[in-house]
Amino acid sequence: MARRPYRSRGFTLIELLVVIAIIAVLVSLLLPAVQQAREAARRSQCKNNLKQIGLALMNYESAVGRFPPASNVPWGRKGGDDCHMEYSTAGPTGGLFGPNWAIAILPYIDQQNLYNVNSANLQTYPGVFVGVPTGSPPAGANGLTWRLGIVDQIVPGYVCPSEPNSQVIFMNPNVPGGTASGGGWARGNYGAVAGYEDYDHVAGGASYKTSAKGLPNTAGLISSAIMCSNYGAKIADVTDGVSNCFLVGELRVGLSAIDPRGIWAMGMPGASICNAGRANYNPTPNNLLGGVSADGGDELEDGANYCNPANAALAMGCTTSGTLMTSAMMRSLHIGGVHACFADGSVHFISNNINQVTYCQLSSKADGQPVGDY
Repeated sequence: MARRPYRSRGFTLIELLVVIAIIAVLVSLLLPAVQQAREAARRSQCKNNLKQIGLALMNYESAVGRFPPASNVPWGRKGGDDCHMEYSTAGPTGGLFGPNWAIAILPYIDQQNLYNVNSANLQTYPGVFVGVPTGSPPAGANGLTWRLGIVDQIVPGYVCPSEPNSQVIFMNPNVPGGTASGGGWARGNYGAVAGYEDYDHVAGGASYKTSAKGLPNTAGLISSAIMCSNYGAKIADVTDGVSNCFLVGELRVGLSAIDPRGIWAMGMPGASICNAGRANYNPTPNNLLGGVSADGGDELEDGANYCNPANAALAMGCTTSGTLMTSAMMRSLHIGGVHACFADGSVHFISNNINQVTYCQLSSKADGQPVGDY
């Protein structure tokens, strides 16, 4: 009796579709876990960056005797003047601001070579003006040469790995950058905490008493910064305790090339400085306010060019009527809050839901009030 020829049986179309569906389900279950693991690693690196910045600032304080100024504007008067907040050379005070805290500590974060590129101009900049501050740059003042070869360079330790816009160079024809032809400014994600009031209020180390109207439910809370324009405190000046005071917090990079937020070498609110929280239009980290002409979100120069409701919905709100770099909130892309380095060098995660008054207390070095839970 003849045998039938053997035929190998293959998969049917239905069986293949079932297998593909099972694989798709497994991938969909695995992908969030992989993404969470990656974000956890990025978040850990971001936290480590802040730790290294905090150590560098403390080493600077130990070597120099005080923390570096958040920014340098030698002709700006203590506790006032728009020149502390003017980044544009098209503005009335010239935009000739000097190097900021992040440049001052370059030698302390293994970036001595970058500092040396233009060290002569960096070191002599504070001597560009001698005399009684007038609020306006004197004739012949040069606030541009110190930028050459430095501000357009990306410093890896200043970039949070969770930041997708770190390669978006800031370009503005009224803000000369790091090359002889103008260039641009590289981005970063960390800002010195200069109290919680408008930046000019604390210039030169001034203390500013906040009204109950500006910050409800407070009893004479005082904004006093560790670092601000033309001022860096000594450790001994942090009378509220170094474990009770922000030193550096996270910032996000602007969502377009003309948004000045997240510029590591620019000593301005939102660029490399955090100083908000005093009012309900910008009360806590990562708030969704702003995008309108009234006060809301960060108050920044040229706000009409890049502030809008869509960006506010992405926790990057700012007022469309801003004319100066006045104030900016801590912001990050980490779920639920931001990292902040305290003046004792410790790094903590600060919830978006932190009490507004507690946030302001942590932003001030000498308000004399006990800090609430955070």
